[in-house]
Amino acid sequence: MVLQFGFVTIFVAACPLAPLFALLNNWVEIRLDARKFVCEYRRPVAERAQDIGIWFHILAGLTHLAVISNAFLLAFSSDFLPRVYYSWTRAPDLRGFLNFTLARAPPTFTSAHNRTCRYRAFRDDDGHYSPTYWTLLAIRLAFVIVFEHVVFSTGRFLDLLVPDIPESVEIKVKREYYLAKQALADNEVSTQATVLALQPCPSHSGCMTKA
Repeated sequence: MVLQFGFVTIFVAACPLAPLFALLNNWVEIRLDARKFVCEYRRPVAERAQDIGIWFHILAGLTHLAVISNAFLLAFSSDFLPRVYYSWTRAPDLRGFLNFTLARAPPTFTSAHNRTCRYRAFRDDDGHYSPTYWTLLAIRLAFVIVFEHVVFSTGRFLDLLVPDIPESVEIKVKREYYLAKQALADNEVSTQATVLALQPCPSHSGCMTKA
C-alpha cells in the first residue's frame, strides 16, 4: 500500500488515471481480504497501538517528494508555462505559438543540405540559448517554488483546521475517563468502609451492643 501511495502521488501528473486504477484495486482487495478474514482465517488477536508508527513519517516524506516531483513535471515537461508566457507577451489567442517554440538550424547546416530545418528549442541562429530560454527557465524555477509553497501552506492550514480527534469523540473519551475515575474513587471509599467495619472494637473504647 505504501508503494502504491508513492506511485500514485509522485507520478500522478504523468499518469492521471493512476488514482482511479488504485481506487478500483483497493476496493477489490478490501472485499477479498474481508472475505478471507471472515470465512477462511482465524480471527487475529488485536494489539493496541497509539498510531501507525514509522509509517507515518514515511508517508509524510513521500507526500513532500510527490509535491516537488509534480511541480518539476508541470514546469519542465509541459507547455503550460510557455503558453502562459506567450499569451502574456505575444498574443493572447496563442496565434503563432508553434513557430515560437521552434528554432532554426544553424546556417552551416542549411547551406550544406540546401534545405530549411527547424527543431523544438529556444535557440538563436547560431545554436546558442536565446534570452527567451533563460526567461522561461527562471519562470519555471519560480513556478516550482511557488507551487510547493502553496501546496505545503494549504496542507498545513488544513492540518491546523481539522482536529486530530473529533470534538464528539474527545467529549466521550473525557466522560469515560471521568466515570472510570469516579468509579475508582467510590470503590476506594467502599473498601475503606468495609475494612473499618471489620476491625474489632477495642476493649477500652466502651463499645456496647444492643440486645
